[in-house]
Amino acid sequence: MIGIIIWQALWAASIPISKLLLSYSPPVFLAGIRMASAGVLLLGYHYIIKRDKILLPRAEWLFYLQVIFFGIYIKYVLRYIGLSGMPSTKLAFMLNLTPFCVAFCSYIAFREILLRRQWIGLMIGFFGFLPLLMIHNTGNYFIGWADCAVIAEIIAHSYSVVLLRKLVREKKHSPSMTNGIRMFGGGMLALLTSTYTESTSSVHHLSYFCIWLAVLVVLSNIICHNWHLHLLKKYSATFLTFSDFLGPLFVSLYGWILFRETITWHYGISAVFVVAGLYLFYYDELRQSKKKKFVVAKIAKEDMVIPEKKPPQKEA
Repeated sequence: MIGIIIWQALWAASIPISKLLLSYSPPVFLAGIRMASAGVLLLGYHYIIKRDKILLPRAEWLFYLQVIFFGIYIKYVLRYIGLSGMPSTKLAFMLNLTPFCVAFCSYIAFREILLRRQWIGLMIGFFGFLPLLMIHNTGNYFIGWADCAVIAEIIAHSYSVVLLRKLVREKKHSPSMTNGIRMFGGGMLALLTSTYTESTSSVHHLSYFCIWLAVLVVLSNIICHNWHLHLLKKYSATFLTFSDFLGPLFVSLYGWILFRETITWHYGISAVFVVAGLYLFYYDELRQSKKKKFVVAKIAKEDMVIPEKKPPQKEA
């Protein structure tokens, strides 16, 4: 659990850094240059240093095409479009919807059934999300265009999480190579889209842009993304995405430091519901984990029992 908290603290920094980069660059170009750069670094590491051959069986091409399109291209293009129209703290809290989508996708793909207490925890977290829709929207609409972009991004990301779990856990693919392929592919798609929809001449303060982009790529794409795939080997996809409820707490701190974003009562209500929902969800998984460890320890103890030797009987 401590490792998950550290992972969330590091990953949460990517949202305010992305918000800062959006002041220097248009959103689709930012998504493309970030992902393409990270993909080149990861694939170069495997090809040059580890001497791995980057070859994919034809049977798995469809998996990679989907994680490239949904998990990188759609996800980050829509995320940056949404982030350009809302505070970083609101985006972080809106991402709390992800566990609901992942739970549904995991149920379809793996038949993972959540226990009653876990469903209660998810519902509590969902109700904590609703007050956020009432803030930072222009006009008289309950849900703004930025909210719609982020919700669509969450759906695409949730679907890609299930596909990544199949590739890493079932098909035993390398987490870093899998990330490199999908980031490079998704980044190139975003750059291609940017050439037709945006003006790259609008990128300004190039030196600051490059510095913060390098920090973002190393911190999020290299460290946190690969750490996430390693955690998928140990924890369920639903639990990892539910632990994302810890992220907004860190993002609100970073947003206050960098942008002086105000924390209204809406965020306070959401935080209370989120913590309560996370506790209920984790309670059952922790109890199941303890039972498994107890059974394993009991079996191991029984296997180690050495039968007592009876003393030899004297002949009459």
